[in-house]
Amino acid sequence: MSLRRTIVRNTTFNAAGRMWEAVCNIVLTAYIVPKVGLSGWGLWALVSVFTGYLALLDLGMASGFAKYVAEHAARKEEHRITSVVSTGFFFYLVLGAALVAVCWPCIDGLINLLTRLSPDHARSLADRQFLDDVRFLLRWGLVLFAASNCIAAFTAVQTGLQRMGITNALAFCASIIKVIATVALLETGHGIRGLLYANAIVVAFFAVTGVLVAFALVPTLRVSPRRVTRDTVRMLFSFGWRAQVSRLSNLVTFQTDKIIVGIAYRQFGLVGVYRIGEELASKMRQVPVLLLTAILPAASDLDARGEQERLRRLYLVSSKYVAAVTLPLVAFCVGASGMLIRTWMGPGVSNLGTAAWVARILALGYLANILPGAGVTIALGKGRPDVQMYAGIIAMVSNVTLTILLVFPLGLYGVALGTALSMFLSCGWFVRAMSAVTGVRPAVLIRVAMRWPAVAALPGFLVCAAADWASAGLVGRIPNAAVLVSCAGFFGVSYLVGIYCTPFLDAFDVDFLGDTLQLRSVPGFRTLTRRAARRV
Repeated sequence: MSLRRTIVRNTTFNAAGRMWEAVCNIVLTAYIVPKVGLSGWGLWALVSVFTGYLALLDLGMASGFAKYVAEHAARKEEHRITSVVSTGFFFYLVLGAALVAVCWPCIDGLINLLTRLSPDHARSLADRQFLDDVRFLLRWGLVLFAASNCIAAFTAVQTGLQRMGITNALAFCASIIKVIATVALLETGHGIRGLLYANAIVVAFFAVTGVLVAFALVPTLRVSPRRVTRDTVRMLFSFGWRAQVSRLSNLVTFQTDKIIVGIAYRQFGLVGVYRIGEELASKMRQVPVLLLTAILPAASDLDARGEQERLRRLYLVSSKYVAAVTLPLVAFCVGASGMLIRTWMGPGVSNLGTAAWVARILALGYLANILPGAGVTIALGKGRPDVQMYAGIIAMVSNVTLTILLVFPLGLYGVALGTALSMFLSCGWFVRAMSAVTGVRPAVLIRVAMRWPAVAALPGFLVCAAADWASAGLVGRIPNAAVLVSCAGFFGVSYLVGIYCTPFLDAFDVDFLGDTLQLRSVPGFRTLTRRAARRV
């Protein structure tokens, strides 16, 4: 019961933190894009891709911090927590200094290469001030990235000790600071550079609070080069390199699109348009991912006990709940993308129709990315990270290949379509591979977990798609928001009625949702599950 309460509490904290972060980012994006323009927004997106690829040079060192802090805390080995934190801090301090020393002068060469592009295809780069902004953001973004890595080992102490309340409280404060700093800097005329300054303020906040909290949670913590041990380095790298394959796959899947758009069109503005559509789809993706946080500990426990039938049941049940949330979200996002983006961005941003189609295509791809999520946690719980690794390799290779093949005949939409298709290929392989791990065939998984949510979401999708088409000429946030709210209300009611009328839930689901996840007090829960409670 203590473990159950811990899982539910931490999941609740994570859900609240992620939802708040998503809301802040959505509001900030709507404010930032008109201020810096689509070219500036596209440049900011490419800076994040640049630092994302640099992050691969750590060989996954940070991925093991929280894991080993948790293990050492459980064994009361506080001196080994000190070794993990010291090793992480000094490793990233040396790595960051080396990256800045090597990459800083190379950025000038990159800028010179960019200036050789044809002005007809690179109008943004013909502006001297814009080029100076490119140089400034890449150089100081590199420095900020190196500095932020140094605090990763300290903040991992909160996660390793399962103090998610502290983590999310600090994230909440940081989001408020980021909003205030971003608005203040943009309003005072700092332009795209203001976004970097705002991020620097947030990093400084996390650095101070992360270090203070780490020492408060572990009073015996001592950080010194003498605490760096060969065994700790070997342990962290041994765990990290496997996770690095998954990180590389995610980077290629979720970030490389913007590089290909930039190379193919040589216009930062189109990168900005693509990112608006991608941002909408990615915010939709964050919601169902939260459901997966409680599955891994349960899967590890069942596998350790040898209870394979219960593990199989956990795979089916968790996949059902992920599908029950993901399928309607994707259906609503695809059906109402135009209204969502017009309400979000307002009338001052161009090419919103293109961004809406990017969001539709990517949302469908994210469906294939999210649905296997329960299976990923089950595989990790059984000690089979190789299944996820191979699925990631398939997604990575097929993404680059399909995107390059489709970008020229289909343009911007080909980039999104190549990404979506690669996710479906990876998903198909993964589900088949998991049939050998859990004994659940793909046909059974589709029938039990995905069929009825898809049926229940269909009426709402059709209404939203029709309303989106009919309201394409609406201008302004308020008219679009009015239609959007009406469609969302109809979608929600029709989906719940569909779930109620179909045999999707049974008595086991009612007990699991009501007791384990403590949803009985949620208004409407008893009504929605009344018929299901009688099914076995």
